[in-house]
Amino acid sequence: MSNVSSIRNVAWYGTGQLGSQILKYLASAQKFTITVLVRRDPTSYSNLPENITLKQIDLADHSSLVNALSGNDAMVVFTSMAPYNDMDGIQLKLINAAMEAGVKLFVPSEWGPDTAGGNGATSYRIGPDTLPPTPIIGMKRVVHNYLLARSGEGKINFATLHAGNMLLNAGAFATIDVRKRTAILPDGGRHPFSITSKETLGTALINLLSMYPKIKNTFLYICDGEATMNEVVLALQEASTSKEQWEISSYSIKEKKEEADANLKEGKMSLADFIGVLGVPFTGGLTVWKNPDNSRLGLEEPSSAKSREIVNKVARSLLV
Repeated sequence: MSNVSSIRNVAWYGTGQLGSQILKYLASAQKFTITVLVRRDPTSYSNLPENITLKQIDLADHSSLVNALSGNDAMVVFTSMAPYNDMDGIQLKLINAAMEAGVKLFVPSEWGPDTAGGNGATSYRIGPDTLPPTPIIGMKRVVHNYLLARSGEGKINFATLHAGNMLLNAGAFATIDVRKRTAILPDGGRHPFSITSKETLGTALINLLSMYPKIKNTFLYICDGEATMNEVVLALQEASTSKEQWEISSYSIKEKKEEADANLKEGKMSLADFIGVLGVPFTGGLTVWKNPDNSRLGLEEPSSAKSREIVNKVARSLLV
C-alpha cells in the first residue's frame, strides 16, 4: 500500500464557529484544493480563506449535490449539533451524494465527545465508559452506523476525529460570572476530561487527509491533555488583577440529565435539554481518552503542560 495520499480535492461543509477556524488551518497547509459547499449566496460569506472555492448547493436536490461533489476525493463536515437542526439528515444526504459522486473518504461532524462509544477500557476499545443512548447522542450515531454499513459494502470510507472538550463554550455547562467572581460548576467541577486545542485539531485533520488510505474506517481520539472545570476557574482567579477568592458552588449532572431525559421522552427537545444530556460527556468524566491516537496522526503526546496552556488561554479569553 502506498504511503502517498490520494486525497487532493476536498469538499467542505460548515462555516460556523469551529468549522470556519479549522477551514483556515486546512487552507493554510496548501496541500489540497478546497471547495466549500454553502447554502446561501456565496457573496454573503466573509472571513473565509482566499484560496478556496465556494459553491452554492441545495440539500433538497440530490442531483445538484452529486454534481457539486464530483471530482472530490474527500468530504469534511462541520455542522451544528443544535435542537432541530437536522444534523443527521444533512449528513445522510451528503453521504449519499458523496457515494454516487465517487468520493473516497467522508469525515463526519464530530470534533467532540465519544458519541461513537469507541473509547473503552481495553486495546479493543470495548469497555463500560460509553454514553447512554439518547435522542441527542442518537443523531451522531445515526451517521456512524450509516457510514459503518456503507463502508462494509465498499461504497465509501470514513474516519472520525474525537477531540474531547475543546472548551469553546465553557459557559454552556457552568455558570461563570467574572464580574461577581462566582461559578456554579457541574458536580463541583471535579471531573476530568480530555481537552484539545484548535491548532491540534487542525493539524490532526491535515495529517488524516494526508495519510489516506492508511487510516480509514476508524474512530480516532486526539487530545493535548486533561483538565477540569475547577481548573478553569482557578486559572481565571490567577489571571485576574484581583486576587479575591471566587465563590464556587455546584449543581448535579445526574439531576440535570434526569430532567432532560424526562422531557425528551415527551418529545420536548430544548437547548436546556441538550445541555442536560451533553453535560455527561463534556464534563461528567466519561470523556477522558484512555488510548489517544496522537502518535497515529503524527501529533505530540498529551501532557499536563499543554493542557495547562489551553486552560490559561481559555481563562484569559473569559476575562476580556
